[in-house]
Amino acid sequence: MAARFTGRTRAKDSDRDATCALLDAAHSEGQLSMVEHQQRIAAAMAATTLGELDDLTADLQHSPGPGVEQERERPRRTRNLAVAGAAAAIGLGVVGALVLSGSRDDAPPADHPLAAAPEVLIPPAITSGAAPVVDEPPPLVLNLPRYMNTVEGMTGLLQEMRTRFGSTMGYELAFNPGRAYLAVPDPTGEKRLLYTFQGGWGEPSSRARSDGDDLTDLAAFDIPAAIAAWNGAPATLGIAPADVADTYLDVDHVAGPDGGPGALELLVRVSTDSGTNGYVYLDPAGTVLRVEKPS
Repeated sequence: MAARFTGRTRAKDSDRDATCALLDAAHSEGQLSMVEHQQRIAAAMAATTLGELDDLTADLQHSPGPGVEQERERPRRTRNLAVAGAAAAIGLGVVGALVLSGSRDDAPPADHPLAAAPEVLIPPAITSGAAPVVDEPPPLVLNLPRYMNTVEGMTGLLQEMRTRFGSTMGYELAFNPGRAYLAVPDPTGEKRLLYTFQGGWGEPSSRARSDGDDLTDLAAFDIPAAIAAWNGAPATLGIAPADVADTYLDVDHVAGPDGGPGALELLVRVSTDSGTNGYVYLDPAGTVLRVEKPS
């Protein structure tokens, strides 16, 4: 008999991933603003019980899924393996949004031409009892970036961006340790499309383009230096590791003084459990431009 779970049951990584997928969908559907989405994603990543996860989606419209007091089946996917369907959605290699889906039934309907069984010709060797030799194709393993606060993860994300969009040009690129957010122009150039990446690119949300949306090369910075500054930001800001609630790295083009040409700038934000934020501003080489400690 399957075990039953309560709100105090400890959450697994698969439970946190499922909640993040619901939050991503709610954001793309307009149920959550970007700020609300980021706050709830951070809370989901830090949740320790099923009750905490259920509270994050209780006010959202979504299809019924595993929850408190429901019997849960073992997940039908692994943590570090993306399904091939997620890779196909990857036009960016995967840039549309970080999430893995379970198995799905792709069989055509009964009246579809593809549903008709083709005539099978049995070679003489088989009718005579000889066993045919079949070469099994090797399994397809997708090595997708998972942790963005590593050189490998950030480098992999930028490569997925090139694969999906053909370049690293865009309006803005932001990272949490577990996912990335990318703002690019729509085909008309009149709107901003926001993609979320977590093991794959999801469907984008859109809004009107603002005057601050400047198309720039979002990969034109020193990745190792940026990672070192990001991971060292709590110490730079004098924040104890135990007090860190969330960290965030934003890559954006900032206009120069008096409307000058401007330049690429990196911003590291560290949020604390008490609700305060500290900021570290960097140039593309990773040099600290200024520090704003939590007040």
